[in-house]
Amino acid sequence: MNRFSWLFIALISSATLAVAIFLSVGTGNIGISYYESEDFQWSIENRLQEIGPVLLSRLDVEEAIENLQVEPYEIEQYRNSQGSELDQIMSIQDQYRDLIENAVRDNDTALKAELETARDTKIKDIRESFSDDEAVSEKILNDKKEVLQSYDAYLKKTESSVKAQQKSLAYVLTNVETGETFEFGDITDDNAYKKVYDDREGYLTISSLDPHFEEEYMYSEKMQYFPLPTLHDMVGDTTSQFTGTITIPKNMVSNHELRQIHAFEQSKWFYVLTCLLGLLSVAGAYWLFRTRKEQVLNLPIPQKLKEMKLEVRLIGIIVVFICYLNTYYSFRSHINGMTYHFNLGENIVNTIGLFILAVVFLTLIIVQVIWLIRDIRNDGIHLLWKNSWIERIMSRMQDTFLKRSSGIQLLILIMVIFLAGLGLGGVIIAPVLIVAYAPLFVVVLLPVLYLLFKRVGEYNQVAIATEQLAQGRLISDVHISGKSVLAEHAKNLNMLREGVRMSQSEQAKSERLKTELITNVSHDLRTPLTSIITYTDLLKKVDLTDEERLSYVAILDRKSQRLKTLIEDLFEVSKMASGNMELHKQRVDLTQLMQQALAEHEEDIKASGLDFRIDSSEKPLYAVVDGQKWWRMLDNLIVNAIKYTLPGTRVYVTLKEAGGYAQFIVKNVTKYELGENVDELFERFKRADTSRHTEGSGLGLAIAQSIVDLHGGSLRINVDGDLFKVTVSIKTD
Repeated sequence: MNRFSWLFIALISSATLAVAIFLSVGTGNIGISYYESEDFQWSIENRLQEIGPVLLSRLDVEEAIENLQVEPYEIEQYRNSQGSELDQIMSIQDQYRDLIENAVRDNDTALKAELETARDTKIKDIRESFSDDEAVSEKILNDKKEVLQSYDAYLKKTESSVKAQQKSLAYVLTNVETGETFEFGDITDDNAYKKVYDDREGYLTISSLDPHFEEEYMYSEKMQYFPLPTLHDMVGDTTSQFTGTITIPKNMVSNHELRQIHAFEQSKWFYVLTCLLGLLSVAGAYWLFRTRKEQVLNLPIPQKLKEMKLEVRLIGIIVVFICYLNTYYSFRSHINGMTYHFNLGENIVNTIGLFILAVVFLTLIIVQVIWLIRDIRNDGIHLLWKNSWIERIMSRMQDTFLKRSSGIQLLILIMVIFLAGLGLGGVIIAPVLIVAYAPLFVVVLLPVLYLLFKRVGEYNQVAIATEQLAQGRLISDVHISGKSVLAEHAKNLNMLREGVRMSQSEQAKSERLKTELITNVSHDLRTPLTSIITYTDLLKKVDLTDEERLSYVAILDRKSQRLKTLIEDLFEVSKMASGNMELHKQRVDLTQLMQQALAEHEEDIKASGLDFRIDSSEKPLYAVVDGQKWWRMLDNLIVNAIKYTLPGTRVYVTLKEAGGYAQFIVKNVTKYELGENVDELFERFKRADTSRHTEGSGLGLAIAQSIVDLHGGSLRINVDGDLFKVTVSIKTD
């Protein structure tokens, strides 16, 4: 950790804190006296507003009572303050019904009569108030008069305390409107504070109504039942303006005020010291930057911090920021409102402690922000966001709605269960709600709970089946009805099970065919190779005749060609299967190509004794193919027919066009039993002659299949008993 970087940021934080303190409160206090401060101006104004309504601009209550009036809207408001006439009468009857019944039950005739009289009197008053405007107006006037009399009593009660407050003042004030002058104390005495009011400096405005009475009386219980206008509404505008002078004689300054003056002067010194400390911090930061720039700018990020989630880092910044604000406002309040019970030493210690703590918190904020900005620049905000908890939660919420139906069902379940719990709490608090809760419990909650348990059961079935399938065990079908996500999953799981079964079957078949392939390849290669080795050894004998030698050489030549053919066919089919075969396509006449292939084997066909029946159109039939490879495919199919057709039977060779495709068809009766699995005929080295006495390599159909596949065509084999049929289709041009 680079201590110079931390020191530099701490100095910047110190300077920032000093500037903030100076701008927020220091500018209003440095260079002025306590009597010029905002706090004192507020206190003197508040003192005058408390003295004014009692001593300077007192309301004439008797005159105000004489001038009282009642407006029509007040009559209607008074009548309907407790409801309509019928509502009020019914309310009175309800109030007295139980009391009268109790009196009757106790045989208390006198009490019963008194209660009935009181009830009837109140009902009579209600009816009179709704029928007689003058009676209602009289009641309202009496209520207003009561309010004004209460206000007069309140003024008399507070008069002594107000006179005590004015002892620290001296004033000569004249009412601008009436010309009446009020004097107290001697304004010519040596004073600590003096304020002049005139038309140039501004008048002193005093209200005749004490706001404390409004707060105390107008929100009383009576006013809630019989709302009346405020004092201001009853007596109108009651403010008065004064000219004159107000002073605070030095000999009248109270001890409390002296302590405030002392605290104010002390605060000014602390503001100055704070500013000086800020200047020193700026100077120190500048010196560090100039002398140790590389070290100052090198602020390595701790690896543990880089591994933290984005939310943790942001919460850390917010927490430290809150701590800084609390410390900052505590520091500002401390130096702005130092009181007498702190001595200078305590003030210095507390101020320095709060200042250092605020600097520490601000430094931590700045450092964390710098680290976060660096991470954003280096790694990008996307990487930080990707590794955050909020992003993970949002991703999980999005995953919940990958299948919208399951997401909606989950929300419904959560809402119903939440409302059910809320309703149960309501029933516990107010048992009467069971009347509404019970039907909803049966109609809504029980079906939802059944659905929840059903879904959990279905999930368990799918989970167990999936586990068994993962262990390699073939499971039975999972039956889940409906169209839910779990039902679809069970359906897919059943399809997967069937795919696994088929895959295992194919794998077993592949292993069997692989074994047969190795066996067949070994046999077909070993037979000519053995002959070559044998006859080569015979040629080494000295006493061979020329006739025997030529015979042996002929056999070697034949067996070598056989071995060459096998190897070339194997290489070619492997190359085709790997997709490395390059085609040279061009527009070719398939009819002519078939005729050439048949002509190539004309002697073999005559020697076989087979009857080839050729059926093709005399018109050209064109397709875009590799002529050499396509000829090879035709050649393989014709040779296959010559070798494996039952002697004395017919072979049908057809070339025709059907639906935009050219079809080459070969049909014959086989001399060997083919079996039921036709697909195995396409396997390499697979031959109908399982004893492998014929000269074939077993690669003919495999090569033909590969050639057709490379051209995008199709080759199909159909077997019906001993009837063998090959159909090759290719798109015509």
